[in-house]
Amino acid sequence: MSASKLWSCTETVLNGGIKLFLYSSKNTKLRVAIGEVPGPMVHGAVSFVTEADSDDGLPHTLEHLVFMGSKKYPFKGVLDVIANRCLADGTNAWTDTDHTAYTLSTVGSDGFLKVLPVYINHLLTPMLTASQFATEVHHITGEGNDAGVVYSEMQDHESEMESIMDRKTKEVIYPPHNPYAVDTGGRLKNLRESCTLQKVQDYHKKFYHLSNMVVTVCGIVNHEQLLDIMNEVENEHIATNPDHFPKPFNFTLPEIKESTVHKVECPTDDASRGAVEVAWFAHHPSDLDTHSSLHVLFDYMSNTSVSPLQKDFILLEDPLASSVSFHIAEGVKCDMRLNFTGVPVEKLELVVPKFFDKTICEHLEEANWDMERMGYLIDQSILNELVKLETNAPKDIISHMIGHQLFDNEDVELLKKRTNEVDFLKKLKSEPASYWVQLIKKYFTTPSATVIGVPDEELVDKIAKEEEERIEAQCKKLGEKGLEEHGKLLEQAIKENTANHPSAELLDQLIVKELEAFDRFPVQSLTSESPSLTAQQTNFLSQFPFHTNLHNCPTKFVEIFFLMDASNLSVEDRTLLYLYTDLLFESPAMIDGILTSTDDVAKLFTKDLIDHSIQVGVSGLYDRFVNLRIKVGADKYPLLAKWAQIFTQGIVFDASRIQMCAQKLAGEARDRKRDGCTVASTAVASLVYEKNTNCLLFDELVLEKLHEKISKEAVKNPDAVIEKLERVRSAIFSNGVNAHFIADVDGIDPKLMSQDQWNWVQSDPRFGPGTRFTAEAGENVSLQLGKELLVGVGGSESSFIYQTTFLDANWNSDVLIPTMIFGQYLSQCEGPLWRAIRGDGLAYGANVFVKPDRKQITLSLYRCAQPAVAYERTRDIIRKIVESGEISEAEFEGAKRSTVFEMMKREGTVSSAAKISILNNFRQTPHPYNIELCRRIWNLTSDEMVKIGGPPMARLFDDNCFVRSIAVHPSKINEMKKAFPKCTKIKVSDLQFAC
Repeated sequence: MSASKLWSCTETVLNGGIKLFLYSSKNTKLRVAIGEVPGPMVHGAVSFVTEADSDDGLPHTLEHLVFMGSKKYPFKGVLDVIANRCLADGTNAWTDTDHTAYTLSTVGSDGFLKVLPVYINHLLTPMLTASQFATEVHHITGEGNDAGVVYSEMQDHESEMESIMDRKTKEVIYPPHNPYAVDTGGRLKNLRESCTLQKVQDYHKKFYHLSNMVVTVCGIVNHEQLLDIMNEVENEHIATNPDHFPKPFNFTLPEIKESTVHKVECPTDDASRGAVEVAWFAHHPSDLDTHSSLHVLFDYMSNTSVSPLQKDFILLEDPLASSVSFHIAEGVKCDMRLNFTGVPVEKLELVVPKFFDKTICEHLEEANWDMERMGYLIDQSILNELVKLETNAPKDIISHMIGHQLFDNEDVELLKKRTNEVDFLKKLKSEPASYWVQLIKKYFTTPSATVIGVPDEELVDKIAKEEEERIEAQCKKLGEKGLEEHGKLLEQAIKENTANHPSAELLDQLIVKELEAFDRFPVQSLTSESPSLTAQQTNFLSQFPFHTNLHNCPTKFVEIFFLMDASNLSVEDRTLLYLYTDLLFESPAMIDGILTSTDDVAKLFTKDLIDHSIQVGVSGLYDRFVNLRIKVGADKYPLLAKWAQIFTQGIVFDASRIQMCAQKLAGEARDRKRDGCTVASTAVASLVYEKNTNCLLFDELVLEKLHEKISKEAVKNPDAVIEKLERVRSAIFSNGVNAHFIADVDGIDPKLMSQDQWNWVQSDPRFGPGTRFTAEAGENVSLQLGKELLVGVGGSESSFIYQTTFLDANWNSDVLIPTMIFGQYLSQCEGPLWRAIRGDGLAYGANVFVKPDRKQITLSLYRCAQPAVAYERTRDIIRKIVESGEISEAEFEGAKRSTVFEMMKREGTVSSAAKISILNNFRQTPHPYNIELCRRIWNLTSDEMVKIGGPPMARLFDDNCFVRSIAVHPSKINEMKKAFPKCTKIKVSDLQFAC
């Protein structure tokens, strides 16, 4: 029987662009969705509705344990080994409040279809053993410390201000033990004391079966072939499918009866700023029109400097917050949150009254709505939905399918509505101001719950002391004999988990053996000197009085990357570059010779542009360039020249805007200081780069004190501050400009092209000649070899280690590919570091990153439960492999294929393929370099990897050949100082620019 006869099919189209097919089994409630997304990648997700009633973290612990092996494949990590061999980079998953989803991405469909049935077998029949629970969830080490992969992951969330406030909000608005009130990730106390293997096994039986499973696949796949595989999956597991599965989340929630305000104390090293969160219940999740309307409303209220919330709270001489954002979580009743961060402690209690008494009250009056701006925002939302067809379709489709699974009661008409939001947005544009007033009245004047996060420096030491006392008591209770027993239990668990290994025959069946010609997006990189240009291409490239590259590809949009070279900036000027870039979209400007207010500028660019941004670097690399990016529809091509001129020449620096932006940036820095990973990254950068570089000085955290100073100077001496910013502008203009366009040039009307549009560049004497920009790998790298920094971060309980050495290679070096594969061999899912570090619960992540553009190799130990042990074991493993040359050929083949995946993923969409084309201009790699790179990776031998890639990798641990940064909770400083005696202990403030 044909597979398709066993399935009923519904077809829809994602916003008129990508076909989506939903197949429903005629035997069970199993559903399979296929979104026909073009390109080389195939993305998949298997999702289950999961409901919890405690903080034991059962959904999350189960999510981890299914990867430990299945009854049919009883081998720890075999799933990731197979995925790597089938042109993936392992597997992944996430746990949310109401669902758990498991993801797989491969290059091409061949590998995807090989892995999928093995994956689902792990999900439906996992082993779930005591030894797996011990290493993956929680155990006590022989030294008396608590560890485990899940445990180390959740440590980082336990003391975060955001997490503490979220837990309090849930406690206030939901009944006790309600599925929306509990922490599905697991609280540390519960993971230690009440989460058990039996509970996890029971949880699996209840929720993991065919009737609660949706498989979503996005990419070019054969439908019949996929459905044949799913038929076999269904036949294999139908016996364990329950006769009756009660629908999860089948309950009603009480309303919030009255508005309340609650305070929670949060540990932090900086007690000057807190946060405020306001929560309401909103619409039913199937009310998709209201859902879309609220998102547009949020955009209107908080996006750009003209928005009411930015005006009322952020862009003030005396601001009440550094950022504001909305969020809706779909649920039985949708949970709507408004968050203010970077709130001065003395103003924490002023935020909510002002929001209700001013912002909301004003918007209960129709006359106070700017309906022209609202129309621009809706037009922009429509265009952004269409852009996502080219840039983010798989993520959108998977999200829509999970929403459908959770809330639509199998009503396919609701799925069609979910996937065609553009249709509703077009209708929404005709709604009058009264519609928005009613929306405000209905959802923002009802009772709410406010939670105020109060920063507390003393709490850092208090929590540290309590944790120290808890561990001391635990050790005392266990005694020497008990600790020894726990050490043995852990050793035994590790031994049991790794006792079985897949046969060579099995691995040989589950591998992609040929490097296929993937379905890649065609991108031509062209300049005016390129041979064989078409008349249209010649016409396009002849417009510009500066060096221009056209990256011609099948897109409906035109995107410019307008590059300026910041190498002429002095240190003083460079410290102002972050503020300068922030001001470009939040300042008045000269437009057509008329001084236009900040608000009107913001309205106009909302009307004209789909998207715009400014940052340093090209795709995060080659940081000396300042990169102004603007995106429009092909029919609006002339607007690129107009807005490139406005954002460069036209911006008028205004003292009040400078003061507001500087204060906002200082406030955002205070939030970043609470994150251990951010602090460790900033610390290692201070040891890697020259002082006068964007790599070091384009960092909010580094510039916090300077931004505070500028905010005061802008009031006292505005002319001097404006003069400095003008100096920055002139310096980045002085080397001229280059432009890179991503476009299908045949889709641009030739009548829209004109040299006159770009004459403003030539006529401005501040602009240099605009000859072709070049760059070298490893620019501005100056490692202070042998230096190590240790910094305490009170807002994070996890530990983070970065260690970097110099790599003498670029993209054209023979040493690069063996070194890249060596890094991937070590770091891959179920590779040597994964097994020894994550597998034994020492840290959540252990990776070696090879960065040819920066000429660096970096070791990252992420969210460590036992940082010293994790580091020592990582060092010993890498040294042993380098010195002995002992390599697992199966893992080596997986490393090569997962590296091919990484290379091809970078051109997985037409937009990302074009951005790789831009990077190739700076890397000086020939086109099509990626194909040649993949071929060389495929043909590499393990001997070549060790012989050529081993020496660069060994330098990562050679004395005086690396730099290191460690960020830990202050309670662990002494322990780290003992383990790393050469480390210099510093404060976060020591990383900041002295002004």
